[in-house]
Amino acid sequence: MGDRMDPGMETPLNVLAETEAPAPAPTRRRAGAAPAKPRKRGRDKAAGAPTSRGPLGAGLAYVGASWRVLLFVVGVQLLLGLTVIVPFYSAASERLDHHPHASSLAGSPTAYDGTLSAWAEGGLNAGIWRDLKREEASLFKGLGVTFFWVAIVAWLFGALAAGGFLGTAVSGEDPVRVGAFLTHGARLYGPMLRVGLCFALAYYLVARLVLEAWGGSVASTEFMDSSEAAGFWGARLREGVVVICFFWLRMAADLARTRMALLGTRGAVGAFLRGLGGALRPRVWLAALAFGLPTYGLLLCLGLGAQELTGDDPWVLVGLFLVFQIAVFLRWAGRAAVLAAFAKLS
Repeated sequence: MGDRMDPGMETPLNVLAETEAPAPAPTRRRAGAAPAKPRKRGRDKAAGAPTSRGPLGAGLAYVGASWRVLLFVVGVQLLLGLTVIVPFYSAASERLDHHPHASSLAGSPTAYDGTLSAWAEGGLNAGIWRDLKREEASLFKGLGVTFFWVAIVAWLFGALAAGGFLGTAVSGEDPVRVGAFLTHGARLYGPMLRVGLCFALAYYLVARLVLEAWGGSVASTEFMDSSEAAGFWGARLREGVVVICFFWLRMAADLARTRMALLGTRGAVGAFLRGLGGALRPRVWLAALAFGLPTYGLLLCLGLGAQELTGDDPWVLVGLFLVFQIAVFLRWAGRAAVLAAFAKLS
């Protein structure tokens, strides 16, 4: 044994381990199976857009991905509107249908109505409207209360919608499902509602300062001016300032919502104050104008088109209904695009 040497003692153990380790078994693929596809690279957070997409592209992409959610929102708005329209229509139509000149009120006067000058042209005249308001006073009073509470519910739903839009835009949902939209909206509902309260309070204070404080301070000067145009243009100037402040505060509120959705902060007042400065950035208001101006332009065109839909044909009512629903869809699509663009900018 003294002359013999174990060859294993001269060989490093790690070399033996490498040489003796069994090779991994080759993976088998079933016949006819498609090869595995390479995994796609991650998407950007904002609106599920690629990293090369800018804020405008992110907003447009999000609108295209969230068309189901937009239809859902339009449906909710329609239900809220019907809670006001249906009770009023049922009560008013029941009374007008039993009117002696019901045919004339419907726009189709009979031969007997033609003999009376007041009913010859047909349609709902001012006298019938006054009689209806007097005899159905309880209906009109309840209608105002109903409209108030429906407006409150619509405002609360707006906070849910803002949270849903921002949550799904930040998480990169594509396509955006209604379930995910409601989940994110419920998660962010508190912050969105608090920012909405900050916006409402700030706008109320600004409107009071501009219309009452500023207007009251120059009222005597404008009244003493010999030209009536001074008072007219002074009032228009203050109204224009209020409109500009409204959009400025609105952009600040949306930036605050975006910041709270991205960072998970809970201070609505601080986020809103930061948004006041952020809303002055050129990229922010340019993105808001890029989506806001086309949206309001289309709404103006729809309003002008709705004025042309007149007559007694039932299809006119159908056309007005469709125009109104398209307008609601465009309004919410523009809102979703702006929030997605702000999420990209943040």
